[in-house]
Amino acid sequence: MRLSEVRIAASVLDRLIDHEPGVSREPPASRASSLRELKQAVRRDLEWLLNTRQCIDEIPDDLKELKKSVLVYGLPDFSQANVKSPSDQARLRRVIVEAIRNFEPRLSDVRVTIEPAREVERALHFRIDALLRVDPVSEPVTFDTTLHLYNGEYE
Repeated sequence: MRLSEVRIAASVLDRLIDHEPGVSREPPASRASSLRELKQAVRRDLEWLLNTRQCIDEIPDDLKELKKSVLVYGLPDFSQANVKSPSDQARLRRVIVEAIRNFEPRLSDVRVTIEPAREVERALHFRIDALLRVDPVSEPVTFDTTLHLYNGEYE
């Protein structure tokens, strides 16, 4: 099978969402449009992940499976973080990578790079680089992201 003939399966959520309920069959999509739609879906799901606050802060070490459950889906609240603090930046970077590893299986080799904080801005800019798992070849992707500290929202 040629690379141009490979179909990319949509996520379960995207298959359940029907933008055209009157149409009983979906038209065949090209690999390029399927890949573009997959990247948009991953971006949407990353925004949901980053904008969800965890309901449990600390998990005992002996409850390892709990660290991958829906109870810890999302991120801790970083709205009070000092964006110029190297320790807060390192913690944010580590927490984001861990959340993506646990809850976004379509991405691998995740790296988060934080841009230098600007003087007066109450926001932190960073970039998420990863490999999008698409058979037969993984696709490199980059998501430019901003954490707005005044409301704790990621964009």
